Amino acid sequence: MEELSNSAARHLDALGATLPVSGKMREDLDQKGFTIIENVVDADWLEDMRRTFDSLVAREGENLAIEHHQEDGATRIANLVNKGTVWEKVWAHPLVLAACHHIFAGEFKISSLNAREALLGGGHQPLHADWKKPRPDFPKVHLVNSIWAIDDLSSENGAPRILPGTHLRPELPEDVLADVEAPHPDEVVFECPAGSVMIFNAHTWHGGTTNKTGARRRVLHGLYIDRQDTAQQEQQKWITAHTLSRLTPAQKWLLDVG
Repeated sequence: MEELSNSAARHLDALGATLPVSGKMREDLDQKGFTIIENVVDADWLEDMRRTFDSLVAREGENLAIEHHQEDGATRIANLVNKGTVWEKVWAHPLVLAACHHIFAGEFKISSLNAREALLGGGHQPLHADWKKPRPDFPKVHLVNSIWAIDDLSSENGAPRILPGTHLRPELPEDVLADVEAPHPDEVVFECPAGSVMIFNAHTWHGGTTNKTGARRRVLHGLYIDRQDTAQQEQQKWITAHTLSRLTPAQKWLLDVG
């Protein structure tokens, strides 16, 4: 564990990130590279997220995900930090932050909070790691990701897949696999009820699968990054005065805006 600055230790404590993770979660994160927790989101919060997701899609139209990128066969929304109070319990959730604190073993910050829904016939992704750069500093962790299931996820509607233990390899999947598009015999599909969260070391190889039924498949991607690295959506650029006005000092620190 790297030594934290006094301010980092104080803010992480205020956010609940210093709470101990369970032995099962610690074992999963260390050995498999991911952990799955059900019943994190209750029914009222789920309904609020679903309603806000669909409202943003209708409101933003052709401008959807201009802060990140659009994708054929999927609906994306970016920069959710600035698009509703309903998301604050996501990006600052103590359970996720405690897992980040364990995995990073040092200071970190928000990289982005985006949403994605694979549409009928879409959603397939090659196996990939979220950190694309060479890793001369392996096994240092640069990214931790979380996937929040707003709808039930199944192998039929495009649930993500992940390869356990691949966070312990310095290579990228495209460097060693013959076909990153193909199913892998060791992959685990993130099938779970709505309200579940998968937290994973984002160097672990993973990818979306095809939505074969067209059933709703809305998820959130809460991405965290080593504090010395550049965030996917730097909030110094995107943060609004309205968002900033309601944040605590610890939340501002987590977003690297104060």
